[in-house]
Amino acid sequence: MRLGLMRLKYDQAGGAERTLALLARGLLDRGHEVCVVTASWQGAPPMGMEVREVPTRHRRGFKRVREFAEAGVVAMQAWRPHSFMSLERAPGAPLIRAGDGCHAAWLERRAPYEGFCKNLSFRFNPQHQAFLDLERRAYTSPALQKVIANSRLVAGELQRFYGLGPERVEVIYNGVDRGRLAAAREPGAKAAARAALSLEPDRPLLLFLGSGFERKGLAFAIKALYHLPDAMLLVAGKDRSARYQATARRLGLEQRVRFLGQRSDAERLLAACDALLLPTIYDPCANACLEALAAGRPVVTTMANGASELVVPGVSGVVVPDPADDMALAAACGEALSLPSGFGDEVPELGAWVERLAAVMEDLGRGVGGGTP
Repeated sequence: MRLGLMRLKYDQAGGAERTLALLARGLLDRGHEVCVVTASWQGAPPMGMEVREVPTRHRRGFKRVREFAEAGVVAMQAWRPHSFMSLERAPGAPLIRAGDGCHAAWLERRAPYEGFCKNLSFRFNPQHQAFLDLERRAYTSPALQKVIANSRLVAGELQRFYGLGPERVEVIYNGVDRGRLAAAREPGAKAAARAALSLEPDRPLLLFLGSGFERKGLAFAIKALYHLPDAMLLVAGKDRSARYQATARRLGLEQRVRFLGQRSDAERLLAACDALLLPTIYDPCANACLEALAAGRPVVTTMANGASELVVPGVSGVVVPDPADDMALAAACGEALSLPSGFGDEVPELGAWVERLAAVMEDLGRGVGGGTP
């Protein structure tokens, strides 16, 4: 069977890109011909996989996203697959993985935390309007047969905004490499990780792990720390940190908030911490939370995070309704810090995730797919 994948770019550093390569490898191992259409591929593709690069006139921004979505579908159809899946909002794709969630829902959830002028600007901002138009056309296209949502949260948003009922949306939670994270559960792992990071061995330690500090709620996390006088917060992720360092100084927390920058050793950070804190405004399904659960670390997050659906309250973490309520967030952190470890089996294994996605693609390929072989 000829099965295709669409992704704007592949640079080997991003989580979505790495999982795309794993999915491609899984399809190849199942005996399929695989083609990936992309605007930019860095590194060597898996052996046996075809990569078709679609040049775009724009090098970045929403214009490039829009241009690739349209040109990518044409390029993929020219390959004549039985079916293909787009990891972008692409009008004309028969199968879309909504890994980035719903842009209309993101703007809605963001609104309470923005001022009047900022919210008003969303109506006229060409980037937001382009994403909303692309999303609407992708999810209302006659060619669309199925959407893969990575949480019930996203599935509900797709139904609410675009009328996609349960028969057209399948929920497949993100998978994690549980083997890579198993070491965090071993006796002595916490002490060894803290020693390697020059951290106090017994101090309560919260970890904030994720890029895009505003959306992930770092300001809320720092304000909650103010009410936890014995705790320390590690911050790991890619974003400008000056604003948040200033918040920590203003609250007298500069000695209890440590900024690590972007890291590639999430398993060590998870081993070192007592709990993960991610008070996000919106996240379709935060991989950091799934990895924390797999590592046996309690999670404190919000109802606006699809990964919260895998948190068992009072067992593997605490879910709060409002990330901006710093007192409630601090209380949730206190509860999480007191929870025992030993959970995490409910988190999907990466291999099982690949198998489920491959099965969906095969089912569509046996019917009316994205082209004629």
